[in-house]
Amino acid sequence: MTTEKFSVEFSIKGFGKEHTFSGQYADNVSWKEILDDVVKTLESSYGFSFNMDGDTGMYYPGKVDANE
Repeated sequence: MTTEKFSVEFSIKGFGKEHTFSGQYADNVSWKEILDDVVKTLESSYGFSFNMDGDTGMYYPGKVDANE
């Protein structure tokens, strides 16, 4: 039996550099865990830090934000 996985492939190119992130997660992974890994890749690639404290979520058309 095969366990379902959630796969993420992310690459960024710029200023003569290329960085790639490849991750596999269980099918019940939270978006926050995936986004944390992608953000870490961005931060380490160019020495820039994002201030992303709090709950990071996904936007999609029609999303209702509790803060609105």
